Amino acid sequence: MEILTTMFATFVGFVTGVLFITEMVNKMFKVENTNVRMVVSWVMSFGLAALGLWMQIGFFADCGTADTWQAWAKAMLIGLGCGWCANKMYDREEMWRLLEWLFSFFEKGGKEKRFAMAEEVKAKRLKK
Repeated sequence: MEILTTMFATFVGFVTGVLFITEMVNKMFKVENTNVRMVVSWVMSFGLAALGLWMQIGFFADCGTADTWQAWAKAMLIGLGCGWCANKMYDREEMWRLLEWLFSFFEKGGKEKRFAMAEEVKAKRLKK
């Protein structure tokens, strides 16, 4: 149970830290554009993940040492997940499509599914 508490506390602290630091940077540089604000948030989430791995903080300590590519891959995936939460992107249709596309690599018939998804995106772009 202690491990779950540590993981939850680290996740909540990480997302809160990303939001806080991003807001500080946005106010310091007077960033108004929402796309630029989102890019700053993503950079902060990956930067804090790298810092967490380097310092072996919270659940980043379970990723391994910072000299292996597997540890960096795990840390960046955690940064990606926390970035999704910090940017409130977990409820966007595009993110669900991205996840569906990623999972299609591990399913039977995934190649046909990815092709159909690409055709659907092309059709939407042509309508605009």
